[in-house]
Amino acid sequence: MLKQTAYSLLCSFLALTITACRQSRESVSPEIQKQLGTADYHLWVTYSNECPFCIRYTQTLREIHDSLPENWSFKFLKLLPNETWNFDWSQSLSGEIIHDSTHLWVRHFGLKVYPEALILDANGTVLYKGAIDDRAHETGLSRTVVQQAFLAHAIAQIQLNKNAKVKFQTAKGCFIEDYEVQ
Repeated sequence: MLKQTAYSLLCSFLALTITACRQSRESVSPEIQKQLGTADYHLWVTYSNECPFCIRYTQTLREIHDSLPENWSFKFLKLLPNETWNFDWSQSLSGEIIHDSTHLWVRHFGLKVYPEALILDANGTVLYKGAIDDRAHETGLSRTVVQQAFLAHAIAQIQLNKNAKVKFQTAKGCFIEDYEVQ
């Protein structure tokens, strides 16, 4: 009897989990759906000029931006409305910045740090969320040599196996402060 009850509870839990996952995919807000546009895949990255990790990743992000396949879009999530970005290619990004001062995207996708990458399909399903590479291996510490390029690997995997979910790698960097997300 106890085994049957435990089994029934497990089945109920799995059914609820599957239903919740389906609902979360279908419940992308109209604002987020509008940002998705017509591209097949979307790469969004949280960015702040006040985060030293973001500054260190600027060149890597530019290389990723410039090498994305045609069916991909690239956007930065900018949380601080009055922040001025001054990296060398920031002037050419006007259409590639999502101003998230209401923190809709950060809350919806549970983004916690700068920089954190998010790959979505055309429906807003998260295919990858996390670190760009292993350079920032602990909050406050970074390596000089990248050993694993997580984001580049995720992009390649998704291109090879359409809509494949890639193992998430926890992003490490500057925390998005609580006062920024209210």
